[in-house]
Amino acid sequence: MFDLFRSRQKAVRYILGGMLMLVALSMVITLIPGYGSTTGSSTDTTTLANVDGQKLSADQVQRSVQDLVRAGRLPADMVDVYVPQFIDQMIRETAAVREFQSMGLTVSDDEVLTGLMSAYPQFFQNGALVAKDQLEAVLAQQGQSLQDAIEDMRKSLLLRKVQNMMLATAIVSPKELDNELIKKDEKVKIDYIAFPPAKFHDEVKPTPEDIRAYFDAHRGNYTIPEKRAFQVLVVDQAKVEDSLVISDAQLRAAYSANMDNFRMPERVKVRHILVKTTDKSDADKKQALAKANDILKQVKSGGNFPDLVKKYSDDTGTKDQGGEMWIVRGQTVPEFEKEAFSLKPSEISGIVSTEYGYHIIQVLEKESPHVKPFDEVKAGLAADLKKDGVTEKVQSLADQVHAALEKSPGSAADIAKQLNVELVTVPAGKAGDPIPTLGTSPEIDGALAGMKKNDVSPVLALPANRLVVVVLNDRTPARPAEFDEVAAQVRDNVINDKATAIANDRAKAAADRLKAGEDIDKVAKSMKLDLSQPPEFTRADSVEGLGAASYVSEAFTKPVGTVLGPIMIQTRNVVCKVVAKQAPDPAVMAQEREALLSQLKQKKAIAEYDLFMDSILSKLVSQGKVKKYPDAIKRTVASLRP
Repeated sequence: MFDLFRSRQKAVRYILGGMLMLVALSMVITLIPGYGSTTGSSTDTTTLANVDGQKLSADQVQRSVQDLVRAGRLPADMVDVYVPQFIDQMIRETAAVREFQSMGLTVSDDEVLTGLMSAYPQFFQNGALVAKDQLEAVLAQQGQSLQDAIEDMRKSLLLRKVQNMMLATAIVSPKELDNELIKKDEKVKIDYIAFPPAKFHDEVKPTPEDIRAYFDAHRGNYTIPEKRAFQVLVVDQAKVEDSLVISDAQLRAAYSANMDNFRMPERVKVRHILVKTTDKSDADKKQALAKANDILKQVKSGGNFPDLVKKYSDDTGTKDQGGEMWIVRGQTVPEFEKEAFSLKPSEISGIVSTEYGYHIIQVLEKESPHVKPFDEVKAGLAADLKKDGVTEKVQSLADQVHAALEKSPGSAADIAKQLNVELVTVPAGKAGDPIPTLGTSPEIDGALAGMKKNDVSPVLALPANRLVVVVLNDRTPARPAEFDEVAAQVRDNVINDKATAIANDRAKAAADRLKAGEDIDKVAKSMKLDLSQPPEFTRADSVEGLGAASYVSEAFTKPVGTVLGPIMIQTRNVVCKVVAKQAPDPAVMAQEREALLSQLKQKKAIAEYDLFMDSILSKLVSQGKVKKYPDAIKRTVASLRP
């Protein structure tokens, strides 16, 4: 077994050798037809992939994605884009962990314990788990068991070991570093003239003959798209859930069966003022203590506690709530906990010193351990039972809708009324058009694309926990447009094309005049265009009026006086001139050297790590040990849409 944080060089060389063999193998694999294919099907709708016998479930992905969305690290409206990539990453990491373990790389129980203590310090004391029940409760809220958390931590630490090893072996030469420092800090200044086609629209006066001739020459570009008449029967989970009725007997049975879930630990409601001392010198700590004593005097003299919290407290987490919070044992640092649980309601502490600083605590309420009464939890129980039963009910109802439509495609309205589901009728819609109450729906458009008249789609999963079945009533094929139907569109196209041609000619003429030595300001004025003179910029900056500096990257490699362009930037041609350059400040370069060296090493390490991870996945795919189930993945992605 290798401990990569303390391994001898020989061990590291062996492991790196094995990694390089995998990388080389992956390059061979990607060149062999058929290798890397991950198609497959599964009757298990909750399994998204199988990696060497280890299943990746929809629940795992849903839990992880929901955590990311709640934490603000994944925009809810970007689920379609990011979740398939996220699933691929989970598959890749699962494959890598299996391979690392087969190579002898492991994470010890002590390392896992240290990782958990770092992630959940409030539940550990002196290297031991002292609040297991409370930790399990926190994990349960995240949809995890303690064993899940242990395995996730073991996997995370194993991947981190390999990342650290890649970082330790990454090499950046002094010349590479110097070049990157220069690229990072050198600045350039340009003047430019932009030639947007819209500036030249007024110069274009198309005749009816021009417009007709343009239409005749580009007739194939103008079509009246296909129209579809269809109906959608919608099974909405929220509406089904609202319709479910849970009896009092069911609620009491659930209450009795889950009594442990309603046991409340002893807890205390406090408000406090914190004067922080973290990262402060001894002298600053003395001043902080003096400040805390002064605040305590104000509190004891009848000062308004919430006002004093707002004025003095350094605890940003509770400051806006007047310093108030409920705590249970094991949740806070020992000194704070001891004082809070020893005080009586309304009683105020002295100065309480913790690792964070000096606290002044007032107890507001206390609660002894108790079981929540049935009436208090009844509403929540009903909601939980509805949620537990609604998924099966929704699927069953959608299946009934589908079966009924298969028997009688023309009876959508009657079926919707009989089964109490929503009916949406679209008499003539194009692909991509919004559907009433549903909005745009790639799922419905995709299903309709392959359907014939009176065909019924499978049950489709839509965002917002809705299942739908579609029946195609009629289809009007796409056809070539007649001139009168698109005359206005054709006229706009003629004007834009001719204006674009004028703009391109003017840009080329301007570039030729500048290269011949004319003044850029005079050239701009002669063409009745604006001369733009943005501030100097680095490669990483945006150029005022143009966008990313990469559009004019040639300016960094050409001498002052060079004319660049015409360059097409965001649908318009631009002609620019390099007017000044500024070399990096050696003092600044010296200050940034170590930080940039670290960034370059990390960049190289990430690239090597990604190549290594891909090589492992390619190897397992070639051996038939990785299977992805696209239909299950699509359903999971749809279920996560807002």
